[in-house]
Amino acid sequence: MEAAAIGARLASSVVAPLIKRLFVADGPGAGLVDKPLRVSKLVSFKGEKRVLSDEDLHKIAEELVNRAAQSTGVKERLPAYEQRAVAHAVADSLRSLGYIDMDDVQAVQLGHLALSRHLRSQSPSATLGLSSDAVTLHASVLDTACLHILQFFTQRSTFVARTLIEHSRRIEELSLKIDSLIARTPSPADGPFEERYAEYIASKHGKLTIFGLDLSEAPENWPLDAAYLSLDAAGGRTHDLPTLLPADHILAGRDRVLLRGVAGSGKTTLVQWLAVSTARKALDERLLYLYGLVPFVLPLRTLTRGGAKLPTPDGFLASVDCPIANLQPTGWIDRVLRSSVG
Repeated sequence: MEAAAIGARLASSVVAPLIKRLFVADGPGAGLVDKPLRVSKLVSFKGEKRVLSDEDLHKIAEELVNRAAQSTGVKERLPAYEQRAVAHAVADSLRSLGYIDMDDVQAVQLGHLALSRHLRSQSPSATLGLSSDAVTLHASVLDTACLHILQFFTQRSTFVARTLIEHSRRIEELSLKIDSLIARTPSPADGPFEERYAEYIASKHGKLTIFGLDLSEAPENWPLDAAYLSLDAAGGRTHDLPTLLPADHILAGRDRVLLRGVAGSGKTTLVQWLAVSTARKALDERLLYLYGLVPFVLPLRTLTRGGAKLPTPDGFLASVDCPIANLQPTGWIDRVLRSSVG
């Protein structure tokens, strides 16, 4: 069964009215509040404005699955109990809308496929034991539902106003960054050194060692560009479930980040990737916040081994055995750090 076929055959006239029932209707206006209005506050099956019961939610999921199964011929191949299980799984995934930590503008920017993956990740056990057709049916119904969910968001009276406000904020932020970059333009003495330092960073951290990979004639180190896989990160929250987003989304707009994760989760590799991307200036739209920065990769565990004290800023490069440490212009590190204070 082709997953895309389900979405193509589910008519908007069928799906849209069902999806609309999942959300409360709001009045006109920009929807300005102290904090952005979360998707979890818009659902109609949770909170003070609850008008949709769990039974109603399941009926919506059941109708979506039934329509999808009929339109693709899957209904004839799937036992009735599996179709019911898929409906339960879809209901569980849709219920996760009441707990995601993003607003409607962020959800639209994320895209319907990423939103669908996120909702499914919140109830991974829902499809355990189901056949491949049933799992595909669940994923595809969620993909289609999320497409209509995002379309519903864009049609809300508050969306356009809030989007314009968000764009205004971003333009202001971009203007501040441009001013900062202008102020940060290296002096004639700093420019050549920073170019050499960027080449060092790209060479030093542009390779990755993969442990446990048993391939004949495999190289000891792999180019970071070829071996790196995009990582997900969760922003820490105390009042809601964390939302998994690409790590570069989490980092954008933050001057200071504490990155935590179990051993082997990719923290060091993420730092390498950010440093190399910054040094090479090979930045896509999502990484423009790194433009003009100077990366320092300081392995704290190594630097403090044996009770050693952390190096002062002017000793950063020497502490990691950078071969051009003694060539840094007088006052360079101070100028770099001062320009990074926002």
